[in-house]
Amino acid sequence: MALEGITKVGELGLETPLNLPDGLNVTGVVTATSFQGDGSNLTNVSGFGDAVGTDCGLNNVFTTPITLTLGGSGCGIKTITATAAQGNIAFVRAKNITISSGSTIHISTGTTIRTNVLGLF
Repeated sequence: MALEGITKVGELGLETPLNLPDGLNVTGVVTATSFQGDGSNLTNVSGFGDAVGTDCGLNNVFTTPITLTLGGSGCGIKTITATAAQGNIAFVRAKNITISSGSTIHISTGTTIRTNVLGLF
């Protein structure tokens, strides 16, 4: 694929507009001043609830599981830490937390975990 419109890379990055085809695949970090679109195909983005649909207002109706399962295959030992700057509080929207068999989850001294922070259950 040929990139058209690039004439110079300056100290602040590309100094001329890029004319790129649709479907550009990037490996690594993409940085922009803004992104456009509905984001419906984004993955690994943490949200506070799962929308039940994408149209007719259903994107504003959410569900969340009652029980959160931590750990799992290949997780090993993990630690939950909340700093003083974070109020020493870690929280989840679920009411219950279970730990997968074979996993170890430590909670750092001074850290408090709060469940059901939305008060749904």
